[in-house]
Amino acid sequence: MKIFRRAIMPVLLSLFISSSLASIIDFKTLEIDFTNLADAGIMAIWSEPDILTVTTNGLGWDGEPASMRDGWIKTVPLALGLSWRAPSAVSVRVSIHPEIEEITLNSGQVSTPYQGDVYVRYSPDTVHWSTWQVLQSGEPQTSTLPQNPGRHFSGTLRVPYIEMAKYRQLLGEYAELDVPWKSDEEAAVQWMVENDPNFFERHIPFIGYIEFLYEGSFHGGQRITSFRAEITCGMSGLHYAPENDDYGDRDSRPWSYTAVSGSEVLRTL
Repeated sequence: MKIFRRAIMPVLLSLFISSSLASIIDFKTLEIDFTNLADAGIMAIWSEPDILTVTTNGLGWDGEPASMRDGWIKTVPLALGLSWRAPSAVSVRVSIHPEIEEITLNSGQVSTPYQGDVYVRYSPDTVHWSTWQVLQSGEPQTSTLPQNPGRHFSGTLRVPYIEMAKYRQLLGEYAELDVPWKSDEEAAVQWMVENDPNFFERHIPFIGYIEFLYEGSFHGGQRITSFRAEITCGMSGLHYAPENDDYGDRDSRPWSYTAVSGSEVLRTL
């Protein structure tokens, strides 16, 4: 299991600093090794686990090359941003290895199977989610490749401004309260939900977490060895400093607000 994170945030002491200086850039890489059951089982779930199994050769099954089973892989929620501010837009790139191999059909014809589709969705709390949005397939955009060809997808998630309007209004109201940190959005969200428990049923105003979904056909003997996602997001860094000017570890932790649906508690990365 590998999750890498890099954040760059200039020091900001007031809301009156130029917006060109007030930016937070966050970069994460999520890697799943499907040749390692312990690693893969923590990071993802997949269809028909009694048939699609993880071995040292990857995730798949050992049927005839021309035979196939439709299936899927879903990652567990990945937290983004900072513990006190989540993004409203992210760019993602996904690589799945290895690339699809040609197969020989029973008729003797040679065919290259479809590589499948990758979808992504986002949530403020791991319970309420956006719809799945498909990524575009394309050429690799990193240096991993010609030595290790695979299947490549990319796209952008963005929350519409109309969906953020009520949330931003409530953030302004929270900042007028007598609270220790007016710009702590995690605390503001807790306040919002206490006053309106169904708020996120009507609005999904930021991207606290994302999940990836791969759907495709698993051909006999063709196993998936790895899944890699690169996620980049930018956020406004304009904020009030805490009353005691102590951020603690709040800049090193990602968004962490979660909601519980019944007795269900979701694993997050």
